[in-house]
Amino acid sequence: MPRISIIVPIFNVEDYLYKCIESLRAQTLKDIEIILVNDGSTDSSLAICRSFVDKDKRIKLINKVNGGVSSARNAGLDIARGQYVGFVDPDDWIEPDMFNNMYHTISMTNTDICICNYFIEYPQRSIATLLPFKQDLLDRADIVNGLIANMLSGQTLDSGELLIMGSVWRLLIRNDFVHKHKLRFPLEVPLMEDLVFVVNALLNARSVSIDNGLYYHYVIRRGSAVNRYRRNLYECEMKVFNLLNEALDRHGVYNDLKDRMDYRYVNLCLNVIANEARSTDNLCFRHVVEFINHRCVDTKLKDILSRLEVKGYTFKKRLVLTALKREWRIFLYLYYSGLNWLRGRAFSK
Repeated sequence: MPRISIIVPIFNVEDYLYKCIESLRAQTLKDIEIILVNDGSTDSSLAICRSFVDKDKRIKLINKVNGGVSSARNAGLDIARGQYVGFVDPDDWIEPDMFNNMYHTISMTNTDICICNYFIEYPQRSIATLLPFKQDLLDRADIVNGLIANMLSGQTLDSGELLIMGSVWRLLIRNDFVHKHKLRFPLEVPLMEDLVFVVNALLNARSVSIDNGLYYHYVIRRGSAVNRYRRNLYECEMKVFNLLNEALDRHGVYNDLKDRMDYRYVNLCLNVIANEARSTDNLCFRHVVEFINHRCVDTKLKDILSRLEVKGYTFKKRLVLTALKREWRIFLYLYYSGLNWLRGRAFSK
């Protein structure tokens, strides 16, 4: 039995895959298995995977029809033999000591999950992202009120609030824990599936250890899901929101995190409005404004905004929340169209 199984879901990433796999092969912890799951790639990704299988016996290859990242990760979980399980995305890369150090941390603390820090890699800069905890061991209260709460939303709706990325690639998890709690990635959502998995894992954990090392390099690239217009984003966001609601309720912590879920719902509405404002090449102006109107008159949103105290928020956030509350559709369209343009310019520099 290897100490760690590392699962890599792969779909059409030929330009990034070599660097990713080499960073796994270079791990100072040698007792690992690397599970490459080719999810129906149509570029040379499968050929790259096969070339690595031929030169490293630790590498296992699953070649399957395309089913999405959740099905690919689940296929890896089905065959993982390691004592612990980790995940790496195929367009990212990791430091050589990542899994050695995280293995040492999780085995010494006897925790269910270990979490680490990471770099965000933009085309022209790298940003270190650190966890906000002073302690290295989180108990149940810390997990719910510190980790999960800040994965759902910030403490307020202001931009720049603390938000912990709920990505599975920053975790190392006991394999028997995964199987005991039947943890799997949801097949019904095409994005934020790892947040649903991570929240479910944390809700079942008795303790979590923190490794303060900066090991993971999360690459933001042009054309990635976080930068493009998504036609069905609202439906997807709502599925994720409902899955999170169900998980919190099932574990008896929904009331503790209700404010965070309310903030998440407001941000959900703003995110999908920003997404539609990005879609002028695909939809006519009238349809975009109609979509924004449907979000503005949403009864759940209206209820949350009616109870929201905006005193102390930044001017820009007060303005946006007021526009939502008063249904200023054209203003919201123009605001987010301009914001998207500015973000596109900043990303291209």
